[in-house]
Amino acid sequence: MSGRDDELRDSSASRISSVPVVIHTFVDSPCSITSAPQSIFWDEFLHVRERLISRFNSTRGLSGNIEQVAHECVDLFMQFLFPNTPIAHEPTLRAGILLLGDELPDCPSTESPNPETLTLMALLRRFTLITALCAHIISVVPENLFRNPKSLSDIFFEASKSMLRTYEAYDLEHPDSTSLTIRMWHSSYAQNTTGKVGASWHYHTEACCLAQRMRLFDEASVARPSQIESQLLRINFWHLYLAEKTQIAFKSRPPIIDERICDVTLLENGDEVVSFLDPSRQVGQGGLESRIFVGFHLRRRISAAAASLINDIASRTRYVETNSPSTIRSDRNNEEIDFMIERYLKFTALANEVPPWVRRPDGEGNPEVEDSVRAYQTTCFWAQRSNIMTIFHCMRLLILQACIDHGLLMIVGLSESPLSWASRKLEIIRDFLDDLQGTPFVCIAAQGETAVCGSHFSSSPLWLTYSGWIQKPVRDWRFPVSWLKVLKIGAILRRLALEDQSESHTNSPCGFYILELQAVLAKTCASTIRGNVGVPRSYSSTTCSMAEALVNIKMSCDPGSAN
Repeated sequence: MSGRDDELRDSSASRISSVPVVIHTFVDSPCSITSAPQSIFWDEFLHVRERLISRFNSTRGLSGNIEQVAHECVDLFMQFLFPNTPIAHEPTLRAGILLLGDELPDCPSTESPNPETLTLMALLRRFTLITALCAHIISVVPENLFRNPKSLSDIFFEASKSMLRTYEAYDLEHPDSTSLTIRMWHSSYAQNTTGKVGASWHYHTEACCLAQRMRLFDEASVARPSQIESQLLRINFWHLYLAEKTQIAFKSRPPIIDERICDVTLLENGDEVVSFLDPSRQVGQGGLESRIFVGFHLRRRISAAAASLINDIASRTRYVETNSPSTIRSDRNNEEIDFMIERYLKFTALANEVPPWVRRPDGEGNPEVEDSVRAYQTTCFWAQRSNIMTIFHCMRLLILQACIDHGLLMIVGLSESPLSWASRKLEIIRDFLDDLQGTPFVCIAAQGETAVCGSHFSSSPLWLTYSGWIQKPVRDWRFPVSWLKVLKIGAILRRLALEDQSESHTNSPCGFYILELQAVLAKTCASTIRGNVGVPRSYSSTTCSMAEALVNIKMSCDPGSAN
């Protein structure tokens, strides 16, 4: 080994071994850091940045430099994902892109007397934030929206993770809004790229724990000298709160942020008068941002109302099982049932609160918006609409299933007959598919794993329903209309999946799930129809032909899934 190699190895080892010591110094005395620790952090930033740019430039098939790609990621985020996750300040994101350019920034001071001047820690956080966003966006959007190699998401994620690791101890002791946003985007990357639920859950849980420790559930705790920071803390908390409520409804893991643990007094909108959108861009005309936040908070209320009702249904069953019948007052029992019925009706009424610009994105003619901007905003509202309605119908199914499991079907106005709740499931699925009709497929695909899983979950009861749950009640064919509904749903699915004939859409995860659902649905219908005497043979032959065609389409998308 040459002397130069030895020198580089010793320098690298010295830098790496020094970082933990410096981190603890940073934590213990964040406002008085000597020049030596500052140089170590700066050297680490330069090292991570240089490695990121080197790996980026060595990637084949690029259609722009790293700054152009980063701006493209911000553009995609603001149009397709910001409507559902408005957790970032666009000018801050675009300012962070400057840290990726050819011109090396000057080493900032650890203390800044000027509020507009970046400190060293602010610079590190801004670099970590923009690289986390790029990793998140590239991992989530379909190929027809992002023409560069998908492998870039790994490169940006490694840079973001390495930079966060450098100042992580300080970040845990002195968190800010970026501490939450970065971890949420890391969580999304892990879910969309690797499918590793454990890693994704870990990043998300870290963000929840930080929000809990910062007491962001308390209105008094979000006050900061910077109005932008206060508003970012507020909206990041509400996004975490929404995610927690969704997890409660799905029963996927215990909550960290919950009213039973903390008294949530945070307001939806505070006194901060700041815009998250870049004022230099024309796309924010007509109050786009305020309209986006209306839809965002509606989605939060939908998840919260459903999670609370599902939890109370389970709690009532536990109460009945752990107490003797003699100790349970019948009048109190009736009052509890009536109260849950009232809450269910309030939940369903939330669908009426969908604002007109979200209910009909194409038909909303805002006179304050120029024609050149209207198409952009329409896409934003389609993305938000697909997300809101997917969540709403998912929650309807979850509430119905909770009532079935706990024998409380009177809450949703049904009898104990399996046919009644089977028909209701079919109605919910039909409503879900009706809402998806007309939605630009790219607006669903751009939501990533969350939207795919939501659509998949909303449709999956069809598999179970016709595989066993309601075959018996319908098996004597007293209600052929139910099966005609299934065939109609299959046709809707086919139109939706093949709406865009481009190869990139057909091979997208959303398209694959819908085609897979079609195939299973048609095969199940055909096999069930064959077993019913008196069913017209044309129904059977039609569904068998549909099943065969759909399986062929599905196999062309994924040859390994023939079974």
